Amino acid sequence: MEPGSLLRAAREAAGMALREMARRTHYSASYLSLIESGKRAVPTAVVAAYETALGSDLERLTTVARSAANVDTSALSDVAVMLSATRRIEDATGPVAVLPAVKGMALMAETFADEARSGTGTAAASMASEIDQYRGWLEHATGAGAASRRSLGKAVELARHCGDPDRLAHGLSFTAYVHAESGRYTEAAALSEAVLAVPGIHPLIEVYECYQRARLHAVTGEPREAQRVLVVADKAAEAAEDKEKPDAGYWYTPGFYGLQRSRVLRSLGQAERAREEVQAAVDALPAEHRRAEWAAKWRRAADGAADVPH
Repeated sequence: MEPGSLLRAAREAAGMALREMARRTHYSASYLSLIESGKRAVPTAVVAAYETALGSDLERLTTVARSAANVDTSALSDVAVMLSATRRIEDATGPVAVLPAVKGMALMAETFADEARSGTGTAAASMASEIDQYRGWLEHATGAGAASRRSLGKAVELARHCGDPDRLAHGLSFTAYVHAESGRYTEAAALSEAVLAVPGIHPLIEVYECYQRARLHAVTGEPREAQRVLVVADKAAEAAEDKEKPDAGYWYTPGFYGLQRSRVLRSLGQAERAREEVQAAVDALPAEHRRAEWAAKWRRAADGAADVPH
């Protein structure tokens, strides 16, 4: 990732428009645009100005971006902060607004994973896996199906490389979801089974996957198996209620699982029960999740303006 692209990713992760950055740094927006696009070199003074405006230590990251072999845990921590901020912005504004920044972060993280020294290589691969998984989700949400599958494939490969069971489970689970949403139920079922077979999988990831597995049985005409797995999912959700959330899994809440349960019921033809479940689930979501862009379809269903999604 070029230093200019890193500045753009950091600015967008902070939710700051280019014109606002120009106002705060006293550089013209056209000049900053040339720097962020790589058409002009990145002066140290501009990096310092971005640092002041964003409150981030970008000098270290721009240095690392020029030579990925120098990546250290502090640089990875900075990228993690940027990623977390970007997720929150996406919740409020939608996937289109943040996808360019995430593509830049993914390229940088993949470079780190390829070139980092052995001491930080595993951590860099884990970070790259998380970002590629997120990129795949955003690409799916914006209709870029083939790109989504490529990004998720990278996420799974990197997770296998770094030996992180939660990253691997997440990558496989998101890939299963993308296949299911595209009607590729056989592929989705195989991936879902692979998720549940990951040794050391986090209990909250396992809960979600059980609900996804139940829905797959329902949509492929296996109602008895769907009901059986739904009971398993409900018991797993109850047992895992007090578990600490995994990294990059802040959405795993009782309300979120209620939404997944309503999808299973809808796919089983229990429309009225599904509507009741989704209303209760939306009410149980944390306020920031309830207002998120991704929850819009669930709010519409809870209000009776749309059906519960299959």
